[in-house]
Amino acid sequence: MKFDLSCVLPLLVCLAALPLVSCRAESGGARSPAAPAGGGPGLVEAGAPFGRLRLVDEIDCGIPAGARPFSEVPEGVSRVETILGRACRVLPNTGAAKYFAYRIGQNKGLKAGAAYVLSVEFPEDRARSMFIVNRGAEMVRGVRTGSALGDVLHTYTNNNVESLKIPLSGKYRTWKALFFLHDHLPELLLARDNAARPGKPEDGFWVIVTQSKAENDPMSAGAAVSRIRLFEVPDPAKYAVSLRMPPAGLPRRHLFWREEMSDGVIIGRTPEARGVVNQTDWFEYKARLMQFLGMNTFCKDLLEFGHNQGWDSGPNDDWFNRAQHPQLWENLLTMLGRYRFSVLPYYEYAGSVGQKGLGPQKRSQPLSGEPAYTHITWSEKYNADVTDPETLEDAKRVLDATIVRYKDKVPFVGAWFRPRPSHLPMSFSDATLARFARDANQEQAVTRAQLKADKALLGRYYRWWFNKRRGFLSALRDHLRARGITDAVVLLTPDASEPGRSLEGPQTVVTDDADAWTKILQDPAHKNLRALRFDAVVRGDSHFAALTRPRGTWDKWEWQHSDPEADPAGYKDTDGALLTYSFNRAYTTASPRAFDAFRTRSGLAAIHHYPLNEDSMDKSLGYLASDMEYAGPYCLLGEAQAVAYGDPRYLGYLAASSFNRGFPEYVRAFNAAFLSLPALPSEMLTGASSDPKVVVRTIKTPKHGTYLAVVNVGLTDRRVSVTLPAKGKVADAATGKALEAAGGKVRLSLHPCELRSLHIR
Repeated sequence: MKFDLSCVLPLLVCLAALPLVSCRAESGGARSPAAPAGGGPGLVEAGAPFGRLRLVDEIDCGIPAGARPFSEVPEGVSRVETILGRACRVLPNTGAAKYFAYRIGQNKGLKAGAAYVLSVEFPEDRARSMFIVNRGAEMVRGVRTGSALGDVLHTYTNNNVESLKIPLSGKYRTWKALFFLHDHLPELLLARDNAARPGKPEDGFWVIVTQSKAENDPMSAGAAVSRIRLFEVPDPAKYAVSLRMPPAGLPRRHLFWREEMSDGVIIGRTPEARGVVNQTDWFEYKARLMQFLGMNTFCKDLLEFGHNQGWDSGPNDDWFNRAQHPQLWENLLTMLGRYRFSVLPYYEYAGSVGQKGLGPQKRSQPLSGEPAYTHITWSEKYNADVTDPETLEDAKRVLDATIVRYKDKVPFVGAWFRPRPSHLPMSFSDATLARFARDANQEQAVTRAQLKADKALLGRYYRWWFNKRRGFLSALRDHLRARGITDAVVLLTPDASEPGRSLEGPQTVVTDDADAWTKILQDPAHKNLRALRFDAVVRGDSHFAALTRPRGTWDKWEWQHSDPEADPAGYKDTDGALLTYSFNRAYTTASPRAFDAFRTRSGLAAIHHYPLNEDSMDKSLGYLASDMEYAGPYCLLGEAQAVAYGDPRYLGYLAASSFNRGFPEYVRAFNAAFLSLPALPSEMLTGASSDPKVVVRTIKTPKHGTYLAVVNVGLTDRRVSVTLPAKGKVADAATGKALEAAGGKVRLSLHPCELRSLHIR
């Protein structure tokens, strides 16, 4: 076979990674007439919300690639099929992980830092799932349709998988993602840490469509793609969502994300090893993406597994080890000053991690007296004790260095803490036992042996410790407020897992088709798995039980003390200190009772936990971690139910890697509606909607009328009549457009999972 020069480097990388890789330039392709040689000025419809854009490059996956570099693993694995009247390239859902990939944009004048849209068209004919890898921005995101699991079934963690009969449109859908092209681009293989990124924008970049092994998603018919297109966005600011926030004097809601495995792009020690040479540029790309998606609160991790992630901790390593780039946080905040965002720093706090820091002293100790709570050795290196006054002073010092120091640069929301395994554990050290004796046991000393032998005493100890944790958070809130962070809140995510807490018992598939899954799970590949009916899980508030019961453990380990559960009842009357509600699947957001239990005087905070799906694709691609979402409007199923049944004021995402959304036309409208509602108490209006699948919540304000949140939690389009709870003129709160109200009712047409916000004045 004959190769052109542009394919030599990808070929060498592929062959070095795995002998089975095929990187080839297929013959017989034809240039799309919409993309003339040299790029051309012609505009092509890119779909909502973009309209007409210049088409940079186009790949018809149903024909040979021509001179375009192409790769697939195993060689010859993909095939062309006609689906819904169009030719598609398909990966069969059999055997091991696999992929196909095309290089897009080669010799098309691509520019580093410029904005583009990657568009992938796929059939929604059957249950399918796939992961889309964009090497131009080192982004990965999965999409699933119908009853496919999407997230992999077998991996390091229990991904809490769910299989529902999501309606199939019987048409083609288009996955679209806005991104900013990086300076240095990887080939097919992307290793971790200081990986080489030899590609340049003029070389184009790889787009990979991949899936895991068949047993990880047995409902899927395999990935299928008909067309991949790349559009230029000359003025991304044009597509920023114009947010209509509540008027001055009304509190505002917050939308934010935190990324887990993304900053490998910028941590290289040399510019050539960094995807984006200027680290602040990379974060500015995220700020622009926030504007495009309609989000208002910037979040960055400042401590990851206890380690400094780019802030100035001082001149020595006695307190915190110095960051590789200690000015990153200050530079980032200076950049954010050009945007109208609030800022919420994120901390995986484990005590200060320095040569003389608090964390390495490991002042918390398991009930067993052993040195470790869990078998996760690298997470057992540091911990802190929330009952220890020195821990409080240490944590305040972190907030002073990262928030208070910069309070005049940006408006801070407060601080978000999420301890990882054994970082803020329940302590049974001698010093902690002495504090318990003094505070809650009438000065009577207790031993670990007594606690193990006396359940009532141990229960009282637990209650004391949870009260001390709440006091720790409240004291941090007070510290920030006293230093000028007005109305600061402190969020705590008492859930160290990426996928979120799992249901009790064996690993589960929650489904509305238990009969089908019972048959699937008879396969020996799925031993020890079970299928549970969706309705039964929701009726039994099984997810709430998972969030609020001690974690299961085994052998000598103490997971129940390493990662203490949520105790929301203790926060009902608390202001400014909130435990976050973890959600991921539809069964986790379908119960009002569960949400109500986590509500505080400051409202509700809900966090979407995305599984990482890490190391589940073909090894020749290197390390991948990816979020997964439903196709089309169903990508908002969790958020829609959360607003309908819980109405959070803080809505966040724990993302697996570099965050994005694949169906922005739906996400932008949802976010605009969500943020147009004031962060005030709401109540469900029973009978206000003519359709039981449309939930109506009302928010009354002292001086600014009444707001309504109208949510379609159904899986089909709905035309409804909403009875208004107050008289006055009615407008769409997100757009300001006047709505007709006849006879005290408003008529709306809603697509699945749509949120509309109304304002009555």
